Amino acid sequence: MDTGTGGQGHRETHRGAVLANPDLDDPARAAGLEQAASRPPRHRTRPGGHRQVGEKGVATHKKSARRRGAWICFQDESGFSLLPVVRATWAPRGQTPVLTHRFSWKRLSMSGALAYRPDRSEAVFVFGIKEGAYNTASLIEFLTALHEHLDGQKVTLIWDGLPAHRSNDMKAWLTTQRHWLHVEPLPGYAPDLNPMETVWGNVKARELANLCPDTLDEAHTAAQAGLERVGSSYQLCFNFLDHTGLSL
Repeated sequence: MDTGTGGQGHRETHRGAVLANPDLDDPARAAGLEQAASRPPRHRTRPGGHRQVGEKGVATHKKSARRRGAWICFQDESGFSLLPVVRATWAPRGQTPVLTHRFSWKRLSMSGALAYRPDRSEAVFVFGIKEGAYNTASLIEFLTALHEHLDGQKVTLIWDGLPAHRSNDMKAWLTTQRHWLHVEPLPGYAPDLNPMETVWGNVKARELANLCPDTLDEAHTAAQAGLERVGSSYQLCFNFLDHTGLSL
């Protein structure tokens, strides 16, 4: 999987970095494959419907990952278009900001995976961007690239109930990957247990906020910059996990 920066046209791109010592003054140091420094886990609790049941289920998956020596990997998809992601902003008094954009529903989709060692010694963020929506075939390609990026190591994958995650073709493929990949579904109606949801919100609140691109290339460049920013920050990746209230 390409760990560099860049990307041409509308082609799907995959990026990833194993995050190094959390030096916030120089996050670019995390662009290569380096061993991460350890951080002690933090514990939080949050209210939510059926959350206690969901947390118990995820905790079981984490124990299994420890036994297998596997990465714990949270995966999710999101999308954006040429329509601006409207967010609150600042402006001189009496001058209401106006967003002028092309009314186009052409979309790009992002697939991302936040992977953690059960002892919090390492974190990996890998993402892909492509035109249109992710389907079974493109998700299989993404997971294959993730496996390669993790040097063929075992993975416990935690994701939601997207139809492409439950398709017959996906089930058939997963059956052939059991030597390295163990999949567990998130509880229903529990997006707050997936740290990837916070990644999307973070990027849409910064790089994509109020952006009015003329082309998909411009939107792609902005989204990629945001995702690479997330991947360069050890602290952010663990903050997103801690925000869920889950511990490793």
